[in-house]
Amino acid sequence: MSSATLSKQDRRSYTRKQAFLGLAKVPALSPTTTQLLGRLARRNCEVHELAVLIERDPLLSAQILGIANSAAFGRSHPISSIQHAIAMIGLGAVRKFALARSISNLFGKRKIAPSFSVTRFNLHSVATGMFLELLAEMVPLEDAEDAFLAGLFHDVGKLVIAVAMPEQYETIVTASAVTCESHLESERRMLQIDHAELSALAVDYWGLGESIRTAAEYHHEPDNAPAALGKISLAMAVSQIDRLVNAAGMSLLPAPPMVEMPPLAFEGFELDQDLLIERFAAEWTTAGAMFR
Repeated sequence: MSSATLSKQDRRSYTRKQAFLGLAKVPALSPTTTQLLGRLARRNCEVHELAVLIERDPLLSAQILGIANSAAFGRSHPISSIQHAIAMIGLGAVRKFALARSISNLFGKRKIAPSFSVTRFNLHSVATGMFLELLAEMVPLEDAEDAFLAGLFHDVGKLVIAVAMPEQYETIVTASAVTCESHLESERRMLQIDHAELSALAVDYWGLGESIRTAAEYHHEPDNAPAALGKISLAMAVSQIDRLVNAAGMSLLPAPPMVEMPPLAFEGFELDQDLLIERFAAEWTTAGAMFR
């Protein structure tokens, strides 16, 4: 029976089932990628250790060597070793690039929705992760050690939709532009599921941990996320940082940046937002350039 002959309620169930089936197209993490994510999620990674992990992934190695040898880094003599590339680019920037590309590379050979930009997806995800990692140094975040990965994976459900359901993704983008409803509302109306739930399911499938899964699932409804007493939930932090990053113009779909950044407000906690943005800008100069 085709979906056209189903009742309205049955069509909703059918559409949601199709969305779940799309998860079957999500590739499993390789042992190398799992090691990369587990080790690089922590900031105290040594150059040699990072080089050894990257060298196990030929595609990632080629990408990092390509960046190190690009005109952007002013190289006149070829760099052929990963360790030299890390020294040239910087440990922090390479760490962030390796984390982000390890995920988007999984989908590299798959057909993707034409309007979906992997570059913008990576920029947004890494910027969110960087902000969260810096935020964790300034206020008490629950599961602070997972801050970067929580930012990196919060929107991976959008990538799942673009890869597993490219036609539906394009329809959602168009419908959102025409109706002026949010993408989240369009997803829920058309798929009976949203990218936050799909992000959580993908994180669970990859076995990346409950804190990262919860942050992804509730980042649009952070008040519903559990939080330890005296700490800010990762979901609440992701929600507010996500909004800040989008307002700065680093959104998945191009959007004009706001004149004023939305305030970060965590009840019961003080935060120097200007200092946070200043520290982010200093790190982003190098890290952001790697994804362009």
